[in-house]
Amino acid sequence: MTKHNYTELIALRMTELQLSELDFIRQPGESRSAAIRRLLSDAWADAMMEQSEDYPSISDRVNCL
Repeated sequence: MTKHNYTELIALRMTELQLSELDFIRQPGESRSAAIRRLLSDAWADAMMEQSEDYPSISDRVNCL
């Protein structure tokens, strides 16, 4: 059985103001696409942390005792 390598491409439309804000928060040597990926990853991690506080996992040892 072969494993398929699928890639999803996402296009964003940004205004000049949004581009300037993105350029402001970019780290030195970081591309715009890498900065967007970092922001999305950070936002996803924050959302997962918030969700785990509201709905603890069943596999959490504290909840299983």
